[in-house]
Amino acid sequence: MKESMMENTPLFSVLTEEQRSLIADRMVPETRLAGEIVYLQGRPASALYLIRSGWARLLSDQLGVLSNVGAGSLLGETDMVLGRSYSVSAEAASDLSLWALRDADLKAIFEQNPAIARALKVALGVSEDQALERHLRKLELMHGLQPHELHDVAAHLRPEHWDAGQTVYRQGTEGETLYLVDQGQVQVSNAVGVLATVGASEVFGEGAFLTGEPRSTTTTALTDVIGWSLGRNDFEQLALHYPSLALNLSRMMSRRLRERNLRSAAAVMAPAPVVASAIPSMSAVAPAAPSPAVAPSAVPGALTGLHRAAEARPSWWSQSSTGAKVRLIAVIVLLLWVLGAAAIAVINSLVAQNTGVSRSAPIAAGFQERAVRVALAADLPVDVTATYTPWPTETPIPTATFTPTATPTETPVPTDTPVPPTATPVPPTATPVPTRVPVRVVAAAAPAPAVQAAVAAAPKPSTQFTVIESRRLTPCENRGMHNIFVKVVDAAGNPVDGVMLVQTPHGQPGNVLDKQVSGSKGPGQAEFLMWKMAEYSVYVSGDGVNPGNSQIAQPLHSNFTDEAECSSGGGGNTLFHNSFNVIFQKNF
Repeated sequence: MKESMMENTPLFSVLTEEQRSLIADRMVPETRLAGEIVYLQGRPASALYLIRSGWARLLSDQLGVLSNVGAGSLLGETDMVLGRSYSVSAEAASDLSLWALRDADLKAIFEQNPAIARALKVALGVSEDQALERHLRKLELMHGLQPHELHDVAAHLRPEHWDAGQTVYRQGTEGETLYLVDQGQVQVSNAVGVLATVGASEVFGEGAFLTGEPRSTTTTALTDVIGWSLGRNDFEQLALHYPSLALNLSRMMSRRLRERNLRSAAAVMAPAPVVASAIPSMSAVAPAAPSPAVAPSAVPGALTGLHRAAEARPSWWSQSSTGAKVRLIAVIVLLLWVLGAAAIAVINSLVAQNTGVSRSAPIAAGFQERAVRVALAADLPVDVTATYTPWPTETPIPTATFTPTATPTETPVPTDTPVPPTATPVPPTATPVPTRVPVRVVAAAAPAPAVQAAVAAAPKPSTQFTVIESRRLTPCENRGMHNIFVKVVDAAGNPVDGVMLVQTPHGQPGNVLDKQVSGSKGPGQAEFLMWKMAEYSVYVSGDGVNPGNSQIAQPLHSNFTDEAECSSGGGGNTLFHNSFNVIFQKNF
């Protein structure tokens, strides 16, 4: 009975009888009473389930009830096969009888027969590389990397998981590893107290990782945490090929240092004994400069308790080994070099793209580069990201409206009529051009002003981004996928990269489920996942939340169950596996 039910499920039907038998042998029976939870959204996927009898309800934190599924249906199969957290919750809608396949058993099957893993991932319509890329792109450390670069970085990452309350590392241990958080939160503390809380898309352990010194803090998982670890040698190798990694890490460190300095400065305003016990190091507190009229040596007894404690404590530099000092200096030099190179490259690209810039632009760029260096040296906020704004290069208005040139070239026709200028019945709006300049001169020497006038007079479309296609793929085109494939083009049909696309529940603009940037899946392309029984909207957003000046593609869903026989062989069974093609045209 178990094998026959597996054969009728879309996922296991792609396997051979022998492969299904391997999986069936490791499945164990379980039961749930009505109302009991099978698994929760956001928790690490620990098992997939095949329903023997009864009904289960699929729930989403954002959308509520998604669907009810019965005997022969699978629960949690996508999350288990791809090794991620549960994307929805499942609970028993009635008394439920299940067969469960545990995470450890599935991994053993994959190791024993890798062909099973490949077949299941193909059946799900999502490759392991695609799933990993989607997770990595959310990490702040990976901003600016292209898809092939993310795959290269992924090859150096080691997956990690910590249970709530588990210690990741302790103060005083070696700092050879940098940690990246995909889901969950960790708490960073020392003997004084809690220093910070690090959440999804952030990193921790970077201080000792860069300096080579022992850890100065202890980090503990506040919740169940899923993430990755990256060794120092691997990071240094990657940073040489992809300088944006070092640039992103330096920005994150600078922001955290500023936050700690602000907290430390606030603590200095408290009474001296409290401050002395709360400040972890003198690097966060600068003593007030003595008055020029009084030498520092003349007032040794006037130092506060905090200053005496700081003087008695040996400095970090004096306690550090020679190797540690050399490594720290090397890291600082590398970061400064990367920041300088990145700033120069951005400035050069801006100058090259904007040929109409005034002569003062190179001077301003030089001042900008020096300002970046000075701000970095002083640990001040540096807004480098603003120089990456791609919009000026994506709005070629004159080229998109080149067709109006036909109208000015036809204007000389009235010159062939031998009617005196004073009697020409030309509308008042058109008379200024021929009356100021002889007709022959206007036709031969002034096409550019005419084109500019035509462009200025042409009204802009009311909507910047228009939906020109929203088409459901045929069963034979789709073959089991459940995606929204989006492309952004200009008026000439050329792909446009760098446009922010947002997915929301149908009819709920602003309730963001996912965000993607055009160009992440190919020229002008991006894609979103769809789930059974849910309906979605997709639009272009300037702020990453609201539709702005964009039409909305909706409703988009996978709730179709038709079938088809495909000429290439095989069936095109949809059964809630459907996809849409959506094309946005950028009008200006």
